[in-house]
Amino acid sequence: MSKTSFHPGLALTLVTTLALTVLLGLGIWQAQKIGPKNQMVAAIEAGLAAAPEPLPVHLDDPAAVAYRRFSLDGTASSADPVRVYGTNLQGKAGYHLYKPVVRDFGRAVIVNFGWVPYELDSLPPLPTGPISIRGVLMTNAVAGSFTPENDAENGNWYLADVHEIATHYGLDSKDYYHFRLFADHSGEPRALPKGSQVRINIPNNHLEYMLTWFGIAAGLIGVYVAFGYKKDSENA
Repeated sequence: MSKTSFHPGLALTLVTTLALTVLLGLGIWQAQKIGPKNQMVAAIEAGLAAAPEPLPVHLDDPAAVAYRRFSLDGTASSADPVRVYGTNLQGKAGYHLYKPVVRDFGRAVIVNFGWVPYELDSLPPLPTGPISIRGVLMTNAVAGSFTPENDAENGNWYLADVHEIATHYGLDSKDYYHFRLFADHSGEPRALPKGSQVRINIPNNHLEYMLTWFGIAAGLIGVYVAFGYKKDSENA
């Protein structure tokens, strides 16, 4: 009658211990992020639902108030809008229409007036002259790995870069705010352009990542135990 015991060996034990330390550390790190990220998303949703505040004259850290609602008065440019290729909240292809609104003291806000579908024959009229706007403050757009470069000369825009848009309208760095404002929708629900196209682009997958790392760690323990007994059986 053979005796079963557990002898995985020193080398396997050391390697497994090191791997478990890394895997459990990654799992704990992801677990610690769940609460703060949930609080961040809840704060953003609360800010989007809140009444707008007057846009301050000076705003040094736009990221600190991203996804907050603001209001402003100014003069909308009479120039044609920049059409930035992008999808709406339902994923349909089209263009987001941007142009500056100059505040009374001369500084411009780059405003997203809304989205129009790609197949639209002609653009709907946008406001010009004095205007009051309410909307959501968004930081400057960031290019993805496959985002083409803007071709302003030929009117091909793929990224809502406020600096490039401001340059297109002849604005110097000190003449505009370095963030965007997504205007609320106005008019009938189906009216174009479709405003309020704010997408919350904040990944919140920490729970899934935590379970993944802990699951791999559990699988590694299972393999370690099974290999230890198997090795002992083979050496019996």
